Amino acid sequence: MGLCKVRVRSVGALIVLITLLLLPALPGRASEDTNWEIGGQGGFSFNDGDESFTQYEALANYKLPWRWNLDEISLGMRVTSTAGVLDGGGQTGAIGSLGLAFVLGDGHDFNVRVGSAATLMSEDEYGDEDLGTLFSFTSHLCLSYRFWDELSARVRVQHMSNASLSDENPGVNMFLFGLHYAF
Repeated sequence: MGLCKVRVRSVGALIVLITLLLLPALPGRASEDTNWEIGGQGGFSFNDGDESFTQYEALANYKLPWRWNLDEISLGMRVTSTAGVLDGGGQTGAIGSLGLAFVLGDGHDFNVRVGSAATLMSEDEYGDEDLGTLFSFTSHLCLSYRFWDELSARVRVQHMSNASLSDENPGVNMFLFGLHYAF
């Protein structure tokens, strides 16, 4: 295993460890009253491209005040942000995003999230894979389940590409798994 892979796994483990250590120190409130979510997520690519990718990141989301009730289900919105590392082809770079997500089932134990974010990377070439630009867009579909007070598990599928801002635009498709804490 290369030094780069060890660093990426170490940073990913550190993100998860810090998140889990901070969880007990955060104030707990009923989910309807929570405005913030913090957590960590990580996963792997399922591309047809030349390189395989792994990604680990911390996340922070803020609930916007707009909410629509549709019978038993509610629809809310969140400002989403992430900061982490992307690894592929022997290269490791920083990655961060800022965007919006719609949350169907907001305030319930199970919810579905759909969103998009502007994404900035410190590297655009990973081995044989040229992502084209340092700036991309990330769209996602996420399933989240609250299994203990304010702690939730999530599974996320995302697609990142530069929307043809460059001639090179292979895109990166990822599966991410994570935990987040609402307060």
